[in-house]
Amino acid sequence: MTDPRTTIAGARRIAALWTGLLLAPTAFLINLELGYALVPTACRTGHTLPLHLVHLACLLLAVAGILVAQGNRGPSDVTAADPKSHTAQGRFMGGLGVAVGLLFALVILSQAIPGFVLSPCQ
Repeated sequence: MTDPRTTIAGARRIAALWTGLLLAPTAFLINLELGYALVPTACRTGHTLPLHLVHLACLLLAVAGILVAQGNRGPSDVTAADPKSHTAQGRFMGGLGVAVGLLFALVILSQAIPGFVLSPCQ
């Protein structure tokens, strides 16, 4: 009988690279949806703290994605061109994860700024 399990070399690292790449955009989408969902409640009650907490939590989630991507990027001084090591893939996805994470962290921050200037009813 054959074993149905498939083992993938470096599966945890690949999962971490994908997590680092997709965590910040997911945080942006959560921020956008929850921000819009909480506006009527914030307008009715006059309390903007839940909106600010959502922005802060999503910003921290995006920063966590940046840190995961940076941590799994791999060493930058690798000179061996071993195709089985997947160092080029890790460096590319890690660098892309950091860049995407920084972009979406900036977007989340820019979405939070109007909450300090405008009231939720405007």
